Amino acid sequence: MAEIVAAAAAVHAPQLISRPQNEELEKLDRGTDALHRLGRVLDETSPDVLLVIGLDHLETFWLGAAPTFTVFVGEHAEADYAGRAHRRVPVHTDLAVDLLKGLVARDFDMTFSQEGTLGHAFLTPLVYVLGDRPIPVVPLLVNVYLPPLPSPRRCYALGRAIADVLASRPERVAVLASGGMSHFPGTARYHDPQLSFDRWVLQEVGAGRWQELLDLTPVQLDEVGEGELLTWFVMLGVTGELPASMLSYQALSHHGHGVVQLLPPLAATAPPPEPTVPRYGGHVFTQTDYRWYRFPEPSSFTLNRLLHQIIVNPGFRSEFVRNRAAVVGAAELTDPERRALLAEGFDELVAVGAHPLLALSARQVVALELQKPAPTGAAPAQAGGSR
Repeated sequence: MAEIVAAAAAVHAPQLISRPQNEELEKLDRGTDALHRLGRVLDETSPDVLLVIGLDHLETFWLGAAPTFTVFVGEHAEADYAGRAHRRVPVHTDLAVDLLKGLVARDFDMTFSQEGTLGHAFLTPLVYVLGDRPIPVVPLLVNVYLPPLPSPRRCYALGRAIADVLASRPERVAVLASGGMSHFPGTARYHDPQLSFDRWVLQEVGAGRWQELLDLTPVQLDEVGEGELLTWFVMLGVTGELPASMLSYQALSHHGHGVVQLLPPLAATAPPPEPTVPRYGGHVFTQTDYRWYRFPEPSSFTLNRLLHQIIVNPGFRSEFVRNRAAVVGAAELTDPERRALLAEGFDELVAVGAHPLLALSARQVVALELQKPAPTGAAPAQAGGSR
């Protein structure tokens, strides 16, 4: 049967790749140092395959199809963020297909994909953990940003089913859950992460107390910016409920960057320490429905599709930047949507139904487009560009 020789959960924040100068670079360095340490764990444990449990920031999938759980079964995996790509990594297709078939046989209605570029949830661990090591991967994606979302216990059950499939396999397997701690990308709460909740999570996983985490609801995770922990719960199902050792935790103004290791264990077996951080970090839940990452209503589909085209279609993006008013005027949008698209910085888009990640990504790529030098003789880009 397969042996789980290594298991960890780690931040994948895009700042670890782009390293903007306005960030606290020494904290980013501590995070990448911890990721490199996980790479050395691969050297020490010699796995035959790395199962990367990641997620999608509407980079691989979007509203055209939003699968809950996806196994990537193509021959090679490619990941990209803001023009930076990692080498094409071979996929352990035999194991990936076996997982797909085995999970469907165990009543998980899996999606599979043989094509598509993975986003920074995969690029970051491929760059800093896998590096140049000749270890094939199996990418698995969990939907954490397009409600309705799977529950923590459903993710844990998926992990148990994965472990069940692996029981008939001969490989030595390393498992990496790629997911951040509290953050709210693209929303008004971007600079207000729930860092005290992070500290409670790290306290509990360090003691091997996972049950209260598994009892959280997706709406509660939305409230504290912890939706990406769903990847951790899949990993936990694969490994069983083990305590985790913290390799790094960096509190940035917008994001808690955590890296923890479950296998091989780093701490001697001992009674779990008594809690010192109060339950939920002292947070009191109040939301009764998704607030920060709401279900994308079909009535906003045209707006979101236009944003998606700005992100993925260079020609459309160039035309939007060159003549924004004409592009917006030709689209079948409501008046509030048009005003939001014409407004400085796209700051009103989320309020009129845009998905926060689409609004964020569109703002970023438009800002980059505006920085490009205009071709000789071209009209200047119109005012109202993104900040």
